[in-house]
Amino acid sequence: MGRMWLVALVLATAGSSVADEQRIAPGTGTQDAIVIDTGLNGLCETTAVRGDIQAADVGAGTPSLNEIRCGANEIAESVAVGDDVQVIAVGGTCRNQNNAIVDTGPNGVADSPIAGDDSYFAGMTLGQPPTNSACVITGADGVAQTGSPAGDDTQILLAGQAEPSSAVVRCGPNQVADTTANNFETGDDVQIVAKGGPCAANDLVVDSGPDGIASTRAEGPDLRILVVKPVSLTIKKGKESITKLVKVTVENVEFGDTAPESRAFRLRTTRGSCPAATVSQVDANAKENGLQATASVNLDKKAKGSFLVSARLDNVTSVDRKVPFRCTFTVSAVAVDTEPDVDDGANDENNSSTMHLEVVDQNDL
Repeated sequence: MGRMWLVALVLATAGSSVADEQRIAPGTGTQDAIVIDTGLNGLCETTAVRGDIQAADVGAGTPSLNEIRCGANEIAESVAVGDDVQVIAVGGTCRNQNNAIVDTGPNGVADSPIAGDDSYFAGMTLGQPPTNSACVITGADGVAQTGSPAGDDTQILLAGQAEPSSAVVRCGPNQVADTTANNFETGDDVQIVAKGGPCAANDLVVDSGPDGIASTRAEGPDLRILVVKPVSLTIKKGKESITKLVKVTVENVEFGDTAPESRAFRLRTTRGSCPAATVSQVDANAKENGLQATASVNLDKKAKGSFLVSARLDNVTSVDRKVPFRCTFTVSAVAVDTEPDVDDGANDENNSSTMHLEVVDQNDL
């Protein structure tokens, strides 16, 4: 039986606040900034110095760039040639007329002719690599290490420098700037929107300033849920159902001098593909008697929540122990005062998780 992991992710805020979004980790620059491009001939001729990343092999163009896109009929008609990669099968349907059908593959050269009403992306010419694409990019620290470009390659970022004025913190869905620049360490980050000021979601709140190194960490709610054991159920012979208590741990890891002493949250589940009543008795505070609709977790502390997962024999058909019934549902936690917005202090995808449930009914075997 496959093993499925549940990661229940949390959202929490204070007042009407929802955290800003971190785009560059403090102490680093942009990790994929172009240090050297391929110049007019489109071929990378420079070897990356240790610390930078070789975005294109020496002697080749930048790999896997979008080459051919779908036309107005939204049907893929072009066939990949050479080492180009077929992204959408010939005859397949595109989502829109700009969907990539073929990319350039490892050599970075447009090897495939267009067919039907398909067209090349801007900068693409049959038999040629695109000009001025990435040859060498910054590595883990975001600081350029490679100088003296070879051939007709072009130096974009000088060695020892990071890309200036890059996005460090962007506005979250509450549309209020929650972060003060240079709150992590002394630096030259620039406050684009004053703390407490209005902003549209994804607007730039703080940039990395002239030195390109982030010295700011996004402020606002930031909770983390620890992984629990795989969830699998077996309905024993002669039994009608099986129920299991699942616990989740919520940790408050919020950053900033203005972080409150605690954050209130509510656990929430959605049915997904599972039968009705698969999840019940959702309890935000597993340490208190009875079911609690909400709970609080103190700063730098943990709290436990729980819920019951159940399966009934009339909803499960088993033909082999190795072929379990499977379904999925979503578990998340939302702040009492900001529902349904998510905690996006670090990564908004971490605020909800799909739970995979596997069940075997021994009555069928």
